[in-house]
Amino acid sequence: MQPTQSLTNSINHYASTACRKKQSLLRPRAWAFLPSATAILTLLLATANSSFAGSATWSARPATGNWSTASNWTPATVPNGPNDTATFATSNIRFVAPEGATQVNGIVFNPGASQFTIALLTTTLTISGVGITNNSGITQNFAPGPGEIDFTNSATAGGSDVVFTNAGNVQFFNTSSAGNVTFTNNGAVKFFDTSTAGDVNLNNNAEILFQGNSTAGNGTFTNTGGGIVIFSDQATGGDATFINAGGAVSGGGGGSIIFNSGTAGNATFTNNGGAVSGAFPGETLFNPGDAGDATLIANGGLGGGAGGLIVFSSAGGVSTGGTARVEVFGNGNLDISQQTTLGLTTGSIEGDGLVFLGGVNLTVGANNLSTTFSGLIQDGGVSGGTGGSLTKMGNGKLTLSNANTYSGGTTVTKGTLLVRNKTGSATGTGAVQVNAGTLGGTGKINGAMTVGAGTTSGAILLAGNSATNPGTLTINNTLTFNSLSTYKCVLNRTRAKASEVSALGVTINSNVPFTFVDTGTGTLATGTVFTVIKNTSANPILGRFSNLFDGSVFTSNGNNFQASYTGGDGNDLTLTVVL
Repeated sequence: MQPTQSLTNSINHYASTACRKKQSLLRPRAWAFLPSATAILTLLLATANSSFAGSATWSARPATGNWSTASNWTPATVPNGPNDTATFATSNIRFVAPEGATQVNGIVFNPGASQFTIALLTTTLTISGVGITNNSGITQNFAPGPGEIDFTNSATAGGSDVVFTNAGNVQFFNTSSAGNVTFTNNGAVKFFDTSTAGDVNLNNNAEILFQGNSTAGNGTFTNTGGGIVIFSDQATGGDATFINAGGAVSGGGGGSIIFNSGTAGNATFTNNGGAVSGAFPGETLFNPGDAGDATLIANGGLGGGAGGLIVFSSAGGVSTGGTARVEVFGNGNLDISQQTTLGLTTGSIEGDGLVFLGGVNLTVGANNLSTTFSGLIQDGGVSGGTGGSLTKMGNGKLTLSNANTYSGGTTVTKGTLLVRNKTGSATGTGAVQVNAGTLGGTGKINGAMTVGAGTTSGAILLAGNSATNPGTLTINNTLTFNSLSTYKCVLNRTRAKASEVSALGVTINSNVPFTFVDTGTGTLATGTVFTVIKNTSANPILGRFSNLFDGSVFTSNGNNFQASYTGGDGNDLTLTVVL
């Protein structure tokens, strides 16, 4: 008779006896609380099977490399249960592979242990408790593929002396962690629930997926050609470092990161350009997603390779730029041409690369940083479009030091926008509107400029690079001061230099003050003339500053200055040092 049949017959006999005793109902009996035959069978079978599973140490001289053979362990039992620990010491067989689904609480490599490879060839190993602990002093290896390793509960994949070479699947669930293992991925690595990549060092040639509320932690991820990382749900990039390599051969692709949702967190994403002519770049795509407080970098290609890409698209929903720091260099670029008409608001832009606006607005300054952009901001991009525009917000300072060609105009709502280009127009071809904050610099602007919205104060025009460094700002178009705006004129006595704004026609509406900032040291000779507004139009300046009348005299640091709205070549605003 088979053991299972014997157990069944015994339980049936026990249950039959209990039923006959139930005929007497004079008083409660202990047998009234006995479990059913099925429950007893389940219990006894589990007890019988447990004799074939438990914590054990891999034998020093096993017969085979089969994890699932009890005689390969000491004691002769297979670690295959949620409370079991598989321990490895020294052994003459160091390639070990389970047969059938296997689960352990943890895997421990003892001090002085041999170097092992735990392989998952056709099955799944679940590590559901402590995880992997390596005390051996040498590197231990795990090789899933085409099988699978699942980490559940709070299990960790181990430390930096644990190496994974994955050609199958590695999955993290619950609060498990990739620890700080070294990982080469040629299959799939997936994070679910609130799991984390920890401090993993992961070289990715295939696919990594973050879902649920998982996080990339403090990991370092390098995506080679074909390597891709996908974020969805509420997953986050954490504080991780991501590097998307560019293609290494002509026609070769680079690594990529795609946000289908989720946030980039505080992570750093570096997208390198193609390494040779015709090679494609690394790319980070938000479609949709939130750039969070990340740093997004696009580097130029080498030898004619395409530049790294940072793309915000609303094809799958509205993408947001958060307070991210965007850095583009060479022919690396930021492209927002696929955004909706709402455009994109982000932290800052810097570098000497390319920015494509399409026909939408880019608002920068949300992180309050001061940055310099010396590249090219233009219309067009992957989706084409014209009429792109730029808005400066936040408390920081944005310096534009190159000619730009976007056509939809420029708006300043807070902070400082400095133009320091030597050719062309720093603000493209469109109009410039300063609603609040300061527009300054010593560069050139081709669009008509309006300072102030006419209803609130706080809009300032300052010709020069700071309140102590005056210079000449050139506007090859009209200049209008609306009510409550301010013209701040800086005099540096040491250099005998004052702010000068040059414009093709000037209008000063009512209630616009003139602010004079006198810095440096030195004595100004009587008769010294400073042109503070050079009107290149043949027409006179329309209007007067509310506190600076034509012919009026004011005193500053021991010198008297007389204002004239008909100075220079007859229609400029000048200040002359008088007795």
